[in-house]
Amino acid sequence: MKEHRLLLLILFLAISACTPPPPTDLRTEPVNDTIDNPNPMVHQQGMQIIDPEGNPIKLRGVFLEGWLQWNGTLWGAGFISETDISNRLTQLAGPEEFERFRINIYEQFITERDIEMIADLGFNVVRVPINHHILEDDTGNVTYDAIGWKYLDRLLDWCEKYDVYVVPVLHAAPGGQSPWFVADPESVKLWESEEYMSRTVAIWQAIATRYKDRTIVAGYDLLNEPDFPDGAVLIDLYIRIIEAIREVDPYHMIILEGNKLSTDFSIFSHPLSSNQVYSFHTYNLFTDDLAEDQMQQMAELAETHNVPLWNSEFGAHTAGWVTDTMAMFEDPDNHISGWVFWPWKRTARFGFRYRHLMAIPTTEAWDRVRMSIALPIDPENTISQDMAVQGMNEFLTEINAEALVIDQEMADILTNFEE
Repeated sequence: MKEHRLLLLILFLAISACTPPPPTDLRTEPVNDTIDNPNPMVHQQGMQIIDPEGNPIKLRGVFLEGWLQWNGTLWGAGFISETDISNRLTQLAGPEEFERFRINIYEQFITERDIEMIADLGFNVVRVPINHHILEDDTGNVTYDAIGWKYLDRLLDWCEKYDVYVVPVLHAAPGGQSPWFVADPESVKLWESEEYMSRTVAIWQAIATRYKDRTIVAGYDLLNEPDFPDGAVLIDLYIRIIEAIREVDPYHMIILEGNKLSTDFSIFSHPLSSNQVYSFHTYNLFTDDLAEDQMQQMAELAETHNVPLWNSEFGAHTAGWVTDTMAMFEDPDNHISGWVFWPWKRTARFGFRYRHLMAIPTTEAWDRVRMSIALPIDPENTISQDMAVQGMNEFLTEINAEALVIDQEMADILTNFEE
């Protein structure tokens, strides 16, 4: 398994190195979006995040991946993108059964009961990954008739009921913002296409237009883990998106991730907005290192730019590592205004090393299906259409909130913090 991951990482780096050079003469000046009146939304104030009542707040919560953005690792199907999962399930079960499955994932993977459970555990935010396909029509135009808006609207209503903030994040932009499978990359990447960049800007303006008055939205996380060959191109796209958002929404907080999969913040010579947060991710799949160097660099960035920090993804490790990493995040000297545990729920297949919070139980039929997705060329994973449909139906039952199995030790760790 370790060798498999290392091979994937090497392949990813090789793909990144082969991308063509980006255009030049890009803008780097920040957006002038200062407002004079009090901000009624969650917003930045120096190195703190402030709630609508003017009180400092730490946004601590979970990541709702696997719902409006699919990821093979969450379903036990390996390092595979949403498009590849969709194509494989269509081959196994047929287009009609796949379409039924897709809609039922949207209807059942996250429900009101999930949000109630998240609130009961003491979390106050959910980060919601979005695949651009669910907000666009078949021609790539943003339309409020697209299927995804229904589920985002419903989620915001549930979160208002249970006092849980929402942070939407564009997890898969048109073309893909990195070659990594979680971005659901296409043959032409985001930075290679002005059309795709314009579509990305349009998506964010549509989100801001629809949710500009929703105080339950804590901020807009513009791009998950971008990996642009030239950071100047990413900065220019960020500025374009911020300008489009500010045309319709002057208040909501902007959340900016670094380049190189949200690890390289040297691209920022200054803040791009007067109301923003820098968001970074912390993973360490192969060692027990706590990434203290990263933490120090991020704290220095916060102090230099007078901007808050937010760790919007961490996890996939032992209970001890999660405990020690949380202690770093909670240290006031590091200026971290909260964190998000990855993910809320997943099939738990890695035991002691890669701990979960909520486990999705699996059945023998779904195990056959997920292995056929992960390793389609292995003859041992060949299954019938009936078996595929059975496994998909059983998975839809097991993702229900009431069927989840909590890792109580991990839950205790994640809820052991002081305000």
